[in-house]
Amino acid sequence: MNPATRAAVAGARRSPRRLLLTGLAVLVATVFAAGAVLLTATLRADLVDGASALPAGATFAVETDGDEGAGTAAVADRLREVPGVSAASVSRTGIASVVAGGASGSWMLSTDPMTGPLHGLAPVTAGRLPAGPGEALLGAGTADRTGLVPGDTVGVGDRTLTVTGVVPVGAEYGDVLVVADDDPAAAGLYGSRIALAGDPDPAALAATPGVVQVRTADEQRDEDLASASTSANAVLAGLSVFVGLALVAAAVVVASTFRIVLARRSRELAMLRCVGASRGQVTRSVLAEAALTGLVAGVGGALVAVGGGWAAPAVAGASGVDLPAPAVPWGRLAGCVLLAVVVTVLAALAPALAAGRTPPVVALGAADASGARAPRARVRLPLAAVALVLAVVLAVAGVGMGSPLAGTALAALSGMLVFAALVVTGPFVVSGAAALVAPVVARWAPGRIAVGNARRMSRRTAAMATVLSLGVGLTAALLVGVAGASADARESIERNYPADMVVFADPAEQDPAELAARLDAAPELTARSDDGIVLVDPVPGADPVAVRTAVVRGAGEASVGFTADIREQTESAVGAVRWIGLGLVGITLLVAVVGVGVTLALSVGERTREIALLRTLGLSRAAARRAVAFEAALAGAVAAVLGVVLGGVYGVLALKATGIGALTALPLGQLAGLAAVVVGVAVVASVGPMRRAGRVEPAHGVAAA
Repeated sequence: MNPATRAAVAGARRSPRRLLLTGLAVLVATVFAAGAVLLTATLRADLVDGASALPAGATFAVETDGDEGAGTAAVADRLREVPGVSAASVSRTGIASVVAGGASGSWMLSTDPMTGPLHGLAPVTAGRLPAGPGEALLGAGTADRTGLVPGDTVGVGDRTLTVTGVVPVGAEYGDVLVVADDDPAAAGLYGSRIALAGDPDPAALAATPGVVQVRTADEQRDEDLASASTSANAVLAGLSVFVGLALVAAAVVVASTFRIVLARRSRELAMLRCVGASRGQVTRSVLAEAALTGLVAGVGGALVAVGGGWAAPAVAGASGVDLPAPAVPWGRLAGCVLLAVVVTVLAALAPALAAGRTPPVVALGAADASGARAPRARVRLPLAAVALVLAVVLAVAGVGMGSPLAGTALAALSGMLVFAALVVTGPFVVSGAAALVAPVVARWAPGRIAVGNARRMSRRTAAMATVLSLGVGLTAALLVGVAGASADARESIERNYPADMVVFADPAEQDPAELAARLDAAPELTARSDDGIVLVDPVPGADPVAVRTAVVRGAGEASVGFTADIREQTESAVGAVRWIGLGLVGITLLVAVVGVGVTLALSVGERTREIALLRTLGLSRAAARRAVAFEAALAGAVAAVLGVVLGGVYGVLALKATGIGALTALPLGQLAGLAAVVVGVAVVASVGPMRRAGRVEPAHGVAAA
């Protein structure tokens, strides 16, 4: 072990707080990245469950040549004989004439194995699963509308089925009945997809007569999700951006932390040079310290994220909100840990090289921090200008791309360039904000001290503000995006389903106007014909079961859609995204607390002599604490303004790029609340450094003099 490394280990044992603060910054950034991975994977799994009928236990999905009835069943029988196949199930669905409660109507009839690895239903909420032919399950919405309960019977064709249970169905826009695969009532249903369980050879599956396509289960689910909703893929792509941006935030926080730590250790590093340590040894010892810090903190951050992911559904459930269990992609979480190490080492590279260049002569004098060095405008401003021009070009290209995924990717890249420009110009932005505030606090000593520190140490304050602005911007963009998606969904429902119930009649068999008149004659209903469909609303105060019975009896074989079910499904999807947003808000605030707290804690330690001298000149303990709090509030305010403005712009840009919806009004109340919370959180994060600043005694300043 070289002298520099031995000195670093001894320093860590002597002052573990330094490593703890650095590691805490990496840990929280890893929680942010891992949390974004978990949330995205969970949302994706939830969307896939709603978009794909493929059972969770399936390993392959096989498409047949489309022959109905015995043809598909025969292909399934042949597939069961393929080595490695443990189970096969034909996914069948169709419209059937069902008699329930004395009324006949068109219901959606589907099949499920009910047991085994290819069983794809949610747990029953009442009753039990069918034990064999002649028994069926009701959709939960259907049970509410019809008043049917386990033990009742329904007629399907010439057969009578006994309802044994009630089960939630993903997209229940009409009445739904589920029977076992081998039930004769499902004999006429069409199905060309076969789900397989086991580990067969795909080539053997493709060679089976009647098979036209073989996909793995994951490939089929991705295809189903893409076919069902391009906007869902755009949302997932947007959420995936959080991972990359979280790592950028980690790099900024860690680089700032290492810069401050090494500036305080410059005299120690110079002493190492005096006793024979080479530049390379000093640099390598700093990088080794960074790698170890990144590994330990990265593993800890991933574990915290997983624990939080499992705790969130329990907490939400106690509040009456149903959240899906988290999907834990262990491979991507391991990638987060690896990236945490890489980002930490890269963030420490510049400070490590600077440490290696520390001349031995520094050991002979007092080593002051270098954070007060003024940023070079002639280098930073041209770089920022180039980044902003490229960001505008990419943003315009993303809007005009026409592809939601490509548009989202370009918008994300544009946002990354804007953030890079913000990092480069951060010191100038902070100095400008401090100059604007200076006249307001000219007569308040703590304010003058805080503004002076922010202007003199603009790079340090900018590091706090830029990390905060990143989190605020992501959250603001998400709030705007959810508001736009919600408004678009509500508008779509009101446009396509302007009544509580919509009856789709076949004009060749039934005149819509006559059907509307027949339904309107029922005392429980009001009905009208509009553009070939019949719109039905209940009379105020009518019994829901009586309303549903009257509609089904009057509609006959026509298909009936229930707006309440569609609205509930839409609100559930939007609610899932909203909860994802709340989770990201929580993680963002955690990043804010730790990022601001770490930077202020290190800076207060760096300025102990300065604070002591001010105390000698009459500054009170309370004033010293207020100066630190005001500095944190200033950084929080700069971050809040920048984040809300940029996040709002990119939220609208994302809506236009993805085509999810057009925003009619910004959620100004939510954005203002976000800004206020961030400023408050920044002040809360400064509590520890405030207390430390208040404990500095004037004697420290006298001794230093």
